[in-house]
Amino acid sequence: MKEEQIRPDVLFEEYLSLAKKDAIVYFQNSAFYHVRCPACGNDACSFVFQKSGFDYKECSRCKTLFVNPRPLPDAFSTYYRDAPSIKYWASHFYKLTEKSRRELLIRPKAKMVRDIIAKSFPDFPNNSVIIDIGSGYGVFCEELQQILGGQPPVIGIEPSNDLYAVCKNKGIISVNKFFEDFSRDDIPGKQIIAATSFELLEHLHDPDIFIKKCSEVLVPGALLILTTLNWHGFDLQVLREKSRSIQPPAHLNFFTPDSVRRLLERHGFTIVEITIPRQRDIDIVSKQAEDVNDSFMKRLLSGNEKTEARFQKFLQDEQLSSHMLIVAKRSE
Repeated sequence: MKEEQIRPDVLFEEYLSLAKKDAIVYFQNSAFYHVRCPACGNDACSFVFQKSGFDYKECSRCKTLFVNPRPLPDAFSTYYRDAPSIKYWASHFYKLTEKSRRELLIRPKAKMVRDIIAKSFPDFPNNSVIIDIGSGYGVFCEELQQILGGQPPVIGIEPSNDLYAVCKNKGIISVNKFFEDFSRDDIPGKQIIAATSFELLEHLHDPDIFIKKCSEVLVPGALLILTTLNWHGFDLQVLREKSRSIQPPAHLNFFTPDSVRRLLERHGFTIVEITIPRQRDIDIVSKQAEDVNDSFMKRLLSGNEKTEARFQKFLQDEQLSSHMLIVAKRSE
């Protein structure tokens, strides 16, 4: 799978252009405040680079990269409600790429999630449900529900009024709330045996609050299945501030396999596995070859498909790809 198939350059460049403008319009006059490491709570960090007016620093203990200082939560609430880049992503990008993303990315992901859940729950308990946090257009909910044959129900948690309406129109059971405001009372009589959250941790103003909420609503033994970006991954380490995946104000937190483990274990989760599903690191860096200064790296990206495939396999095996899948279990 090539990056262009799921994230076409024309659409993505328009989004990036809007995001750069939004960083000025919505945050230039905002109050910024110091934060601790979102993974381990450490107060010591060092400056790495600045992008679009946001400082990225690295935790001295767990090596998480994160925006620090960062604007107050209210500034992000306004940004996510009104910003043109956010509206473009929802109204254009998702809509225009839905077919290719469904076939190449989301349907295989739904099958993978079904298999992960089945290992822990070969027989689903009565009144059990699965929640998808940040359900967007509901495509993942649709695909997983179809694979499961309707049982257990898949429930979307979606704060956007517009996207919530899309999910409802598709017949997806949904809750129109930020997950931080969600509680078991929103789905009375149900027990959540698994929660999924894809590409969300990097966006969160306070990941600690998010993971704490996951711990509160999941029953003991339930699964939390996450994907997020890996700061120690190949394309992020090679491109650094020139990476198109490091784009404030949308992306604030970049964990590593070690640091995301620390975050989850602090809130009562046991790591089942951390794997590297991405197969696009080489493709991503190749598209930005002009931003690569190292001569050896340029040679590696010279177009030898066999070499590139072997190197991509090495990145996955050594957890050095920039995308990771985390499966954790709520402690008994």
